[in-house]
Amino acid sequence: MATSNNIIAGVMIAVILICVAAIVCLAVTTQPSESFSEFYLLGKGGRAADYPSQAISGQPVSIIVGIVNHEGRPSDYTVQIRENDAIIKSITVGKLNDGQKWEQPVEFTLKQSGEGRRVNLFLFKDNAAAPCIKDPLVLIMKVTEN
Repeated sequence: MATSNNIIAGVMIAVILICVAAIVCLAVTTQPSESFSEFYLLGKGGRAADYPSQAISGQPVSIIVGIVNHEGRPSDYTVQIRENDAIIKSITVGKLNDGQKWEQPVEFTLKQSGEGRRVNLFLFKDNAAAPCIKDPLVLIMKVTEN
């Protein structure tokens, strides 16, 4: 009877050691499965609300732009602000390490007045010709004459 208890105990210890080794191996070798960049806007008070919806032609509009690198490696970022297809401002953010956040107030000026003026913000990474996030962040604004 003691011999069969010893065999069962030995098998259980071996199974536990194999499980612990597998968990350690997975923890050490597993890379995050998803790499991405966060790109966001904040309105008044640094909240995801109260975005500017009105502007005066020729007067600066202020927003807070944020980027967080989750790419698993350092990346260089640039933000382009466009009205229609025209670039009205380009911001060189520079290199962000993995996990690093950049959040800054940004001002831009709209020159044409009108209802429903569309302002698009595009994020570019590592000097690529195309934005790294397909869909831009969008502000729809009413711009009146000065």
